[in-house]
Amino acid sequence: MAHIDGYDHQTGVHCGAAAIRNVTRHYGWRYSEAASFGVGGGPAFVRYTDPETPWGRFRTSPIWLERAFFERVGIPHLFREGDDAEMAWANVATRIDEGDPVILFLDPGALPYLPAEPDHVPPHVAVLVGYDDEDDTVTLSDAAVATPQELSQSALREAWTSDRFVKSHNEYLVVTRSARTADGTDSAAAGLRQAATYMLDPLQIQRNARGPGDEGLAATRWFANALGTWAEMPEATRPVRFAKRAIDEHGDGTAYRSLFAESLAELGQRTGLPASLGDRMDRAAEEWRTVADILGDIVEEGGSREATFEEAASIVSSVADREEAIFEDLATELGTAND
Repeated sequence: MAHIDGYDHQTGVHCGAAAIRNVTRHYGWRYSEAASFGVGGGPAFVRYTDPETPWGRFRTSPIWLERAFFERVGIPHLFREGDDAEMAWANVATRIDEGDPVILFLDPGALPYLPAEPDHVPPHVAVLVGYDDEDDTVTLSDAAVATPQELSQSALREAWTSDRFVKSHNEYLVVTRSARTADGTDSAAAGLRQAATYMLDPLQIQRNARGPGDEGLAATRWFANALGTWAEMPEATRPVRFAKRAIDEHGDGTAYRSLFAESLAELGQRTGLPASLGDRMDRAAEEWRTVADILGDIVEEGGSREATFEEAASIVSSVADREEAIFEDLATELGTAND
């Protein structure tokens, strides 16, 4: 039996950014969730082709956020994927024995304490903070829920590998030395630059989103166009339900734009950004919340009103224009990024 002493489980808006906050604070650093999200390069818009659905699915934060954060702030760490189950488990158990919490990348659909229909495209991020070989259990600190969760090791193994449209295989990240080498201002600017570059021109970012269709603002505009056609589908509420969950991920309801507005406010003080950028992103977040509310109305009404679909599509198109202007101004202030 092993457990990380002194680890403080705290919930958050974004599973990965909150995990970063909790893990780094365990080592004595004081990164907020918003700062973690901004340095990691959020937000995003990524459309995935899902063979199980004719309309595809999307996520609103980048799949690489956690790794990008640790790279930018210069914290020595190890990221591994692809080991077989026995080797991967032996490695992370050793880390727990040594007192290091381990960030795991999991399939949310296989975690028994989350809804049967997960609210976002995998991976979902949680932190392994303990295990008991006698009881065959593990303890996860998952910022999406109020308390640490105990589940069987077999359940963890099932969630640790996903063969769905976004594939993963025993991925984990762990701090290897409690040191930091990057300047805080430089890492903040780098994360915000990547956010702007990615949304405006995602091909310039050397990161793998793992098999999407469109990315960035092009994907947002795809979503606006798609909404206008869903009213004609025989089961119109199905794509709407998935879309609402993607916007509402973990109860945020703003596609993480409100969290990014906090990032702009906090990190902008370090990088000399005008406060108006955060205010403008807050207004974009309100538009996303309106879209989520309209999609909820569509589901409740059974998709019966075509005009409601058109209203939602119009707002998404408007928010895409608003975000384009914000990210262009952010890029002008900080320059562009290629990573």
